[in-house]
Amino acid sequence: INQVASPSDLDTFQKEFNLPSQKIATDIGKHVSDFICKINPNSCAEANLDVQYIMAMAPGSPLTYWYDSNFQAPFEDWIEQVAADENPPLVNSISYGGPEPLMATSVLNAFNTEAMKLGVQGVSIFVSSGDDGVAGNGARGNVSACGYMPSFPATSPYITAVGATQGGPVGGEEVACSGATGGTITTGGGFSTNYAQPDWQASAVATFLSRDSSAVPGFASGRAYPDVAMAGFNYPTVIGGSTYLVSGTSASAPVVAGMVTLVNSRLVEQGKPPVGFINPTLYANNGAAFNDIVTGDNKCSAGGPDGATCCTQGFNAVEGWDAATGWGSIQFDKFSELFGVSTSVLV
Repeated sequence: INQVASPSDLDTFQKEFNLPSQKIATDIGKHVSDFICKINPNSCAEANLDVQYIMAMAPGSPLTYWYDSNFQAPFEDWIEQVAADENPPLVNSISYGGPEPLMATSVLNAFNTEAMKLGVQGVSIFVSSGDDGVAGNGARGNVSACGYMPSFPATSPYITAVGATQGGPVGGEEVACSGATGGTITTGGGFSTNYAQPDWQASAVATFLSRDSSAVPGFASGRAYPDVAMAGFNYPTVIGGSTYLVSGTSASAPVVAGMVTLVNSRLVEQGKPPVGFINPTLYANNGAAFNDIVTGDNKCSAGGPDGATCCTQGFNAVEGWDAATGWGSIQFDKFSELFGVSTSVLV
């Protein structure tokens, strides 16, 4: 959608937060530019957020900014390009999505096939779960759009979907991020209407359905998401030379992707392969490396306390995995150990 990443904003961000100076290593699609950002800051808000925080989490790792201009099937086009690359980035973060029911079945299947193949090759893909709860952005200011609208590609079984929390690191209890609780956005989550529920998450989902009275069985049979969550509220982001506070699962996804990049780097140091597709490991360990989120829900759209549209449909954060925050937010040291990183190299 014509988003560009600004090198000068990245440099300002790194200086402001005392981070190592590092440039974007590769620009695919020719959408790295200062000029466009200066004349229209909105054109670089999303791109700058993604770039600045994935690089902040994993400084020193070369970053590829990948812009796709296929407006008809951008996710399919992008993943086919990645799959065709002889040396694809080991960790990929996507902060975009669209209503799964409106996607062509051929696109959904093609994306899934390529994501499966990449996972086997050691490539990890992280996708934001959406910022408007279970209803999607059509519900912003429109209560008649309440309902269940799963977000693709977060619904793909071969990616890791990332929801959002608020509180915790910045004070107070860590809860599901919601427009109803001052979180500006509401963490997306729910169940696919296209993809079957994978065996590796069946037990966790069954337990969740027994604990959440809001869960409607008719909308809880497909691939469940998100898988994990991370802070998604008030990220200082440099846009057009000024610093703004930005919220969204758009922030949570690149932060988790940066963490996994660090895990990969430590595995390489130990002569081990990259993590690849991580979901089966996450579910097999039953949330052992996460801060369990047990408060909040995803029944509202994005918006402040007076602006969010809140619906009756949605899911609650409960003990264990849930369709609002997944397993919860990552405890990095324990998370690293899940994938065989020796604690002796953690700093």
